[in-house]
Amino acid sequence: MGAIPFSRFCKNPSKVFGEVVDRDKPVTVTCADGKDVIIIPATEFESWKETAHLLRSPKNAKRLRESVAEIEAEIARRKR
Repeated sequence: MGAIPFSRFCKNPSKVFGEVVDRDKPVTVTCADGKDVIIIPATEFESWKETAHLLRSPKNAKRLRESVAEIEAEIARRKR
């Protein structure tokens, strides 16, 4: 769906909500005043909150970066 004007959203909000959830993709609702809104599935929002929580602590963020680097190094090693 991508982006839709506010007027289209107002005509059938439940359809837009259903498409957002069914496709698991965000939709931008554009407004004439430029104050656009993004609608995302609740599961995606919860994932964002969890990621923000995990990265809030510098110590935890460092451990996560190190873990990702280890996984990426292992994947690269296996591809050789």
